[in-house]
Amino acid sequence: MSVGGGVLIGGRYRLLDVIGQGGMGRVWRGLDETLRREVAVKELLLPPGVDGAERDLLVRRVLREARAGARLDHPGIVTVHDVVEHAGAPVIVMEYVRGRSLGAVLKADGPLPVARAAAIGGAVLQALRRAHDSGIVHRDLKPDNVLLTEDRVVITDFGIAHTADATTALTRTGAVLGTPAYMAPEQLLGRPAAPANDLWALGAMLYTAVEGQAPFAAETFSALCIAVATEEPRPPVRAGALAPLLGALLTKDPERRATAEEALAALEAAAGGGPAAAGPSPGAAAPAAVPAPRPGSAEPAPSATTAVRGPGPAARARLARFAGCFSLILLTGTLLPWNRLADLPHGLGPGGLAVIALVALGHALPRPRLRPTVVLPAVFAADVLLFHGLRLVLGWRQTGFGTLPWQVGVNMLVISVGAWLLWWKVPGGRRS
Repeated sequence: MSVGGGVLIGGRYRLLDVIGQGGMGRVWRGLDETLRREVAVKELLLPPGVDGAERDLLVRRVLREARAGARLDHPGIVTVHDVVEHAGAPVIVMEYVRGRSLGAVLKADGPLPVARAAAIGGAVLQALRRAHDSGIVHRDLKPDNVLLTEDRVVITDFGIAHTADATTALTRTGAVLGTPAYMAPEQLLGRPAAPANDLWALGAMLYTAVEGQAPFAAETFSALCIAVATEEPRPPVRAGALAPLLGALLTKDPERRATAEEALAALEAAAGGGPAAAGPSPGAAAPAAVPAPRPGSAEPAPSATTAVRGPGPAARARLARFAGCFSLILLTGTLLPWNRLADLPHGLGPGGLAVIALVALGHALPRPRLRPTVVLPAVFAADVLLFHGLRLVLGWRQTGFGTLPWQVGVNMLVISVGAWLLWWKVPGGRRS
């Protein structure tokens, strides 16, 4: 669906002008002609070539956003007013928040003072706790999804929000949801949504707010996923009292990550009690209270200064294995005569390549300390199970990797042997 300015939606909402657009939706400033108030109207944008099943999935995702937002009643979360249908697709009507996003503020004004960033982070965390208490995980928290007004800090775009106790998997394999620079490592690996995902994203967002750049950066999507999953964040230089908290939130193991209560105490201390819209408070910020490592943890307590290190052998091996596995899967799906990956509408598009990247990442990360004769059948068995899992989610026609059992067997053998050789032969691929 794509509409233009001046169109009347649902018999009462007049579209005025576009105020934002993402990969799946466009947001308009509109007018509720019944109540004579401004509203924000989000329409669904369907990519070219989407079939009926994919369209239904995207529509369900928009409805999930509306339900997630409607369940939350908090001044730090944008309010959902209504859901109406237009041209066969749902349209979400929300409160119109006058203000700039945190991303726009950072782009225009540069990094924030520590006290102001901490105050904003505290307000965001209060809203997240309300969502988490309702069983909802945002999953795409980032500077562009935080709006700043004179007296409010508002989280918006619960478009990929996940109900933590949902009984069905609504996130389809093939759609990478979220922004990798702010996604937790376990989220990149496809593990179930949990509040710890949002706490990692909060840490990455706070890092960006005070440093002026994200904690992880790379030239390609794949390299960025590898960096988030395997590398340490760049040591902060402007974070001051927030540096220990950033380390505690950007801990890769979610079990050792700072809790919401611990993070809130640290943010309140660093903010010095100032409002989120205020500038830096006079004097030095109070030191943040950051938890010590969890019992049994081998990780040292986060510190404000960390030695700058280049990628180690394990990281270089993982990157090489990832590139090799990605290429191998792509070539298998396009060159073997019974495979139809290139013929699918999205086989070589962003969705298909994202699936291949995640499968390759799953092959590249493990470094088992086992004999090669044990690893090969294990990899083959895992690939067969993974293929059948994808088949159950996508259907035979959507995988592009054969339909007959012998075709599937050959595909899995080629991929698993290639992944096994990369693990065995690439220096650093195996634990010593």
